[in-house]
Amino acid sequence: MSVQYASRRPMADDSVRRDRPAELTGAWAAQAVAALAQLGLADLLYEHPLTCAELAERIGAHPGALSRLLRLLESHDLVESAPDGAYALTPAGALLARRHPCSLAGLALFHAGPFHASWAALAYAVTTGRTFSAERPEPAARSERAREPSFFTEVPLVYDFTRHESVVDVGGGDGALLAAVLSQTPGLRGTLFDASEAVERARVAMTEAGLAGRCSFAAGDLLEAVPAGGDVYLLSRVPRDRDDEPVARVLANCRAAMGEHGRLLMIDVRDGAGRTRAEYARLLESAGLVLEDVRELSPDVNVLVAAPRLPTGGRG
Repeated sequence: MSVQYASRRPMADDSVRRDRPAELTGAWAAQAVAALAQLGLADLLYEHPLTCAELAERIGAHPGALSRLLRLLESHDLVESAPDGAYALTPAGALLARRHPCSLAGLALFHAGPFHASWAALAYAVTTGRTFSAERPEPAARSERAREPSFFTEVPLVYDFTRHESVVDVGGGDGALLAAVLSQTPGLRGTLFDASEAVERARVAMTEAGLAGRCSFAAGDLLEAVPAGGDVYLLSRVPRDRDDEPVARVLANCRAAMGEHGRLLMIDVRDGAGRTRAEYARLLESAGLVLEDVRELSPDVNVLVAAPRLPTGGRG
């Protein structure tokens, strides 16, 4: 006698089955969006519409391959084609041009680069408790620099720097954040602190931006100490992708360097896998700081404002 075994697992609903490919192939769209920025296509089309042949000639691309990319971008409503074969940017595609006042080019390159590599190591991170950037700090640092122009210019719009005299950018990289703050806050002086290689790049960038006269540069290890005496400390690269212990050390170093009326601003990119507000609050408290406020910089970026934790009645 043969025995028939019926599967106990219900068949997937057709709508559910249709949704799965979009989730599994989402990386394609991210890479296509990044290519629109990386190849300079958005910058060219930001000026005026161009045909595929014209674009291929301008950027030195294979016409057939570029045509397929443009069709993919059109399916995601980033470009649109006219009957004469010319392509133009949609409002969403225009955000990938570097000249756009609210450009997302840097953020697109970040998401398509080491950010995706870090998610590819998700199983490892869950198993070991160690993050991708903790194992490979250089790619992580490059990913941070890639997304800087996307929102750094907006930081002075959500925090009033005019009440301070000096700002210290801890782990300041190429100086994009500090340049944005200084250029929009006349009279404010800045210090950029990072490893020696980054400091030299920042010195060149600040000179080109005409801000070197208001900026000093210091090289060192932020896990050991940070420059003292700043009114406000900026932290944009350190918190998100590092383990708790080194983050707590950096926060404690910032607390030790600031006075009782100092402030710490941390930029936090919300991606669904970062720390929660409560987790940040606990890290700050362990370093002698209090989370005062969380301000939205963009739909996926927050600025966390922290102050020294003082004895009851000690804050003026």
